[in-house]
Amino acid sequence: MANLKHAARLIIEEVYGQGRVEVLDALCHPAYVSHDPLVGDADLAGVKAYVRLLRACFPNLEPRILGLYVDGDTAIAWWRLQGNLLRRLLDVEPHGQHITLEGMTLFQFEDGKLIEDSSHWDTFGYLRQLGVVRPLEEPTARGSGASDMPETSQS
Repeated sequence: MANLKHAARLIIEEVYGQGRVEVLDALCHPAYVSHDPLVGDADLAGVKAYVRLLRACFPNLEPRILGLYVDGDTAIAWWRLQGNLLRRLLDVEPHGQHITLEGMTLFQFEDGKLIEDSSHWDTFGYLRQLGVVRPLEEPTARGSGASDMPETSQS
């Protein structure tokens, strides 16, 4: 159990926090795959490329583990990343925008090696912080507000 916690901590603190992608070589199974809402599915090389890009865009990225749990061959990490955008990303010009990402990653191990992980985080909030998307505007105050609601058909 302690080894799985240590492995999950290394991924968050050393890989994402310090950009030490070589740490993944010792931790990952040859069939390793990662799932992420922004990047999609990636193998080991894809994850390394993503971490390098993330670290280049946010060189001061700081991770914080908010919770770390293990049950059998599964580790779950609740984490927060913070940093400033210092390189163009997603067609967004860098102006030192401070971002905060919070999410969870489920790490699945097989024979002590990480075979699969799945991250779930506030992707929309991240894109909002970068200015790529904006939240929906509140409906205007007209009468009872009923006219602001889309009409639905009933069969």
